[in-house]
Formats: sequence, C-alpha cells, structure tokens
Amino acid sequence: MNEPAFADLGALIARETQNRYPYAGSQFLLQRPQDLDVLPCASLTDPAVLQGLMQRFAATFPPGTDRRALISYWSLFYVSGLVIAPALCWLELRRILPLALTELSLLIDPETGLPRGFLLPHAGHVEPQADMHAAMQTALGDHLDLLIPVIARESGLSPKVLWNNAAAYLTWMIHEIGRQGASTLDAEGMAAMITPSHFPDGRKNPFHKAIRIDHDADGAYLGHRRICCLRYAVPGVGGCGAICPVPEGRCSPRG
Repeated sequence: MNEPAFADLGALIARETQNRYPYAGSQFLLQRPQDLDVLPCASLTDPAVLQGLMQRFAATFPPGTDRRALISYWSLFYVSGLVIAPALCWLELRRILPLALTELSLLIDPETGLPRGFLLPHAGHVEPQADMHAAMQTALGDHLDLLIPVIARESGLSPKVLWNNAAAYLTWMIHEIGRQGASTLDAEGMAAMITPSHFPDGRKNPFHKAIRIDHDADGAYLGHRRICCLRYAVPGVGGCGAICPVPEGRCSPRG
C-alpha cells in the first residue's frame, strides 16, 4: 500500500488530521501488543467463549450486580471501538478498514476482561469513490449483525439495547467530526448512517431514530438515547445524565 508502517492506527489518524481527534485512534492496533490478551472476534459467537469472558468481567464487580447491565456496559466499550475510528477514517481520510468479524481480533484487559480495542490485519485502503455506507458495511453487516444476536441471547438484553449503544457513539462521532473538521462531513455522515430508515442494500437501518439529537444552552451536542443502556445499575459507574431516557440514569452521576 506504499504507506509508512504504524503500530497504532491512531498515529496515522493523528498525522492526517493534525491530531484533532487524539482519543479516536488507539482502539485499533496493527501489531500484537504484549500487555493485552488477544481473542479472535469470531470466537465470541461461541456461547462458551462469550460466557467465559463475561464471567471474567463480572468478577470485577460486587456479587449480585445486574448481569444484563454488566454485559451492556461491557458492550459499550466494544461497540464504541468498532464504530468511532472507522467513521473518522472514512469521513476524514476516505479510508475503509477491514472490520468483519472474521478479520478482527479483540484486545482484552487481562485482569478485567474489558475490551481495549482491536487488532487489525492491515490498515485498510483509501477508496474516495465509495460512500460511508460501503465503508461501514463490514462493521455492521459482517460484524455486529452476527455478534449482537449472540450477545442478546446470552445476556437476555434486547438487540435494540445493543444497537442503541452503537448508535450513541456513531452519532456523537459524526457530529464531533462536523465540529472539529467540516460541517459537510457531519451532513454526509448523518445522511448515510443515521437518517435513512433503510440502507441502500435494503436492510433496515438499526441507527434510524435510535438517538434523539438535541443541543444544550451553549449549543453543545446532546444525543438523547431512546433506550437505556442500564449502566446506572453497575456499581461505581453511574448513569449518563441528561441524555438517559430513564429517571434512574439521569439522576446518577457520570461514571
């Protein structure tokens, strides 16, 4: 691909965007780390593997903690990593990343089982003539479409909760790119991923109307969730504040 070698996709993002998004790149590594466990994402469709990982994560919280809340909280780290950097790579860099379930490996905190990012097989490719839906298709149709039903079945969560978790991060990232970069990128991202009820391939858009967009008194973006992620029920974490759809989550402090 005639590109300099990077161990972390964040280095490429920082170089190409003048480091406007310092938080967005470290979720994707291009070299296997020494301090994190590595698990092929495809193995998470095996209920035994997923349950083992969930048990490791749950062991870091008090006994009796709501299991559904724990798994939803765990998924927030997973889906945020899967959608934030790829949306940024497409809108700012016109780069499509390899995001299929069979292509990625999950990077896991060895002590807590918490997702810390993903190991990429390569840095993807630049394809300016594509569109954002094409750029994100493997993250959705070839990854979350396959994984979310398994997580939902094993946790008792509704798939809509898990899709709403992903939608919250994707919508926020698109607006953040519009704020930090160009407003046209915000409009492009919303038109491709959030606004339509169905994608060009005919599948129902799980992000459509998942987030009610608002702004605070200072004009800052607020993305009100339609469905609660239950994180307020996880000890020591707290709720999402004003953006939460349930009173319990709005009353709890941010984690």
